[in-house]
Amino acid sequence: MRDSKWVIRTQNEAIVKQLCQTHGLPEVTARLLCNRGITDPIEVQTFFGAKLYETLHNPFLLPDMNIAVTRLRQAIRNGEKITVYGDYDVDGITSTVILYTYLSSTGACVDYYIPSRLEEGYGLNRNALDQIRENGTKLLVTVDTGTTAAEEVIYAKQIGLDVLITDHHECVDQLPDCPVVNPKRKDSEYPFPNLAGVGVTFKLICACMENTPAAFEQFGILTAIGTIADIMPLKDENRSIVREGLRLLNTAPPPGIQALLGVSAADGDIDSGTVAYQIAPLMNAAGRVGDPKLSVRLLLCKDLIQAKKLAEELNRCNLDRKEKEQTVIRDIDQILHGTQPTDKILVFGSETWHNGVIGIAASRLTERYCRPCILLCFDKNKGKGSARSVKGVNLFELVSRTSEKLENFGGHEMAVGLTLDRKNYDAFVKEITETANQTIREDNLQPVYEAECEIRPEELNFSFTDACDLLEPFGNGNPSPFFVLRNLKLENCTAVGGGKHTRLQLQSGTQHFTAMYFGKTQEQIGCMEKEPIDLLCSVHKRIFQNKTTLNIIVKDLKPADDPEEKKHRQHYERFCKGESLPAEEKITREDLAAFYRWTCKHSAPGKPVQITSRRLTKELKKSIPDFSLCRLLLCKDVLTELALLIVQGNNLLQLEPIKTTQKADLTKANRWEELCRG
Repeated sequence: MRDSKWVIRTQNEAIVKQLCQTHGLPEVTARLLCNRGITDPIEVQTFFGAKLYETLHNPFLLPDMNIAVTRLRQAIRNGEKITVYGDYDVDGITSTVILYTYLSSTGACVDYYIPSRLEEGYGLNRNALDQIRENGTKLLVTVDTGTTAAEEVIYAKQIGLDVLITDHHECVDQLPDCPVVNPKRKDSEYPFPNLAGVGVTFKLICACMENTPAAFEQFGILTAIGTIADIMPLKDENRSIVREGLRLLNTAPPPGIQALLGVSAADGDIDSGTVAYQIAPLMNAAGRVGDPKLSVRLLLCKDLIQAKKLAEELNRCNLDRKEKEQTVIRDIDQILHGTQPTDKILVFGSETWHNGVIGIAASRLTERYCRPCILLCFDKNKGKGSARSVKGVNLFELVSRTSEKLENFGGHEMAVGLTLDRKNYDAFVKEITETANQTIREDNLQPVYEAECEIRPEELNFSFTDACDLLEPFGNGNPSPFFVLRNLKLENCTAVGGGKHTRLQLQSGTQHFTAMYFGKTQEQIGCMEKEPIDLLCSVHKRIFQNKTTLNIIVKDLKPADDPEEKKHRQHYERFCKGESLPAEEKITREDLAAFYRWTCKHSAPGKPVQITSRRLTKELKKSIPDFSLCRLLLCKDVLTELALLIVQGNNLLQLEPIKTTQKADLTKANRWEELCRG
């Protein structure tokens, strides 16, 4: 249970005013532009009004594009069999589908191959190359993969396969000995390096067709979906691709996407959020727990009835994925008893977990407990793991320090994959836990949320949401905005979704609002009904069954500032710095006893009590009327020093008493001695 930190961005008021006057923008739109560094008049006009074909760059600026186009045309002309080899995620699947579709339209002899995540893993592998060659393929074209496959390309040539690579991942020093179309190449002259894999594939098609408008009309929707799903920055031509692709998607969704929208119960206009949180998880599910070719077949399907059947199958895969993922999270929550762990990293392994979901489960647990998480699945003596980190903790470096315990590992600062022998598991857990506890700072484990600005409750209306939506599409580099609302009265909380989520009824003056707090139970919220709170939230327009409502989604909440409480906290903080303490703030043995008894009464073995400092102060006031927040914080310090209490948090407290029959010696607590001297 950690106290969160809110970072509320500020804007230059003169620039905000100028943007409003010059471009006729609503105030909140101008503030959002300032936060994104878009203030130059030409940049503003480009952001809102640039035409698609004015922002798309010349595909022939990509390295090896001329060679790639020439080789593809040769294969088509000579009737050589071509196999498109894609990755099993949404970026790879959409890349595979658009290139397969284009090549089919030219009359080419073409097939596709998607490796199994569980059996083959990422990238090219020799068994797949053997199978592809045996099926008569002469030219292999990779999409969204292949940049690091130098050895596999050598083998492919040995068995008579030509290879052409299109990819967008980081390049190593030694590129494969074949054409490599990748904007991340060191010798690339392409002006925008952050295309998705599907963006690079789309550029290949544009170059082959020599007609970008026609190519986008045919393949723009899937290019946009892959770009969103791969969390690419929505800047430069990516923004244009996604904006225009979503426009096409809302105008005429293809049968496969139409079927996915049906099973996901998406309503209203399709935006980047619809793609990221409803369409993409369904497409990814097959690769995690089933056959990724199911998603390819769906996107290639032209018949809506058949597409609906395939979409239902994908939905079943996604439900299975969710259940397997929840099994992992439930297992770990039970181990931790739902409390904040004392170690600065989570490391767990099991024989029963599904390897296809541990990466996403690690992400969920990292967010929940705000610390790096490593999960491993064991198959006999081998363990395969996925790890995720928090901002400020370089997970790759952390794992590197224990690499002698591992058979293999790779990744980057925020995510790592690893394998180890089961006999080394306990030693690995011990070593990496000790290393994490020694090197990770406490402030790295504090949730930090960023807000665009503060807004007043009276601003919440459809005009406000329309002003925010002017910046669509949202995504990486242009995040969906969050705002801070102050001093809302929490009228009541209602558990929804089987207790997993909470609906909040809020009031400000004569206004009443409903907000949803997903993934938080009533107990976890830690605020008292009928009291004022501050809210960090997003605000959207929701259309459901032809009814339009404001949709407020809570990211975080805190008790609103209370002047009396602030005064007592300042007394405590000044005392900690060596200043004198007002007489009424000094604690007594009775204060300590009351605090300790209350904690013992409301906790259970292995299950600490969770409560806000404000609520606990009010609870203790019932027996000690003049009890204050300052006295609570001092009691906490003394009991912790005496090893009678384990405490985590400052405002949101997690309290675990250490029960003893012996009488505590207060003179052993430095804080008590300081109070006595004062």
